[in-house]
Amino acid sequence: MRGTLLEGVKLASSVPEGIARAIFYAFLVSDIHPFNDGNGRLSWLMMNAELSRTGRCRIITPTIYHEQYVDAQRALTRGNDPEPLIRVLGHIAEWATLFSYADVRQTVTMMKPSNAFEEDPREFRLLRPDGGIFA
Repeated sequence: MRGTLLEGVKLASSVPEGIARAIFYAFLVSDIHPFNDGNGRLSWLMMNAELSRTGRCRIITPTIYHEQYVDAQRALTRGNDPEPLIRVLGHIAEWATLFSYADVRQTVTMMKPSNAFEEDPREFRLLRPDGGIFA
């Protein structure tokens, strides 16, 4: 596992900086799954560290999109298909740009009515801060 992570980090330098490398890091940590717990959080941390390093908006995965995110990871792991992961992360990255992050409490307050923290996508839709459906 350690060797795979080290080789993955070496390979990362060949991936274009920014969103492409961020997605690579997210997948690398999540797929290798180096810990019993916290692999998803660590993969998001790595992804967002790369995005922050390159001056891009961080990606916050709403709880309601967690299942889609995991399914997209599986499509790449099991089917060698990166498109679902790119599509899901691009979609939620666009949603994340709709919020101000100057005050964390205010951001969370704004995200609650957007259904970001709901768990069942069959019952709830992800909404924009203005209450419109986020397509």
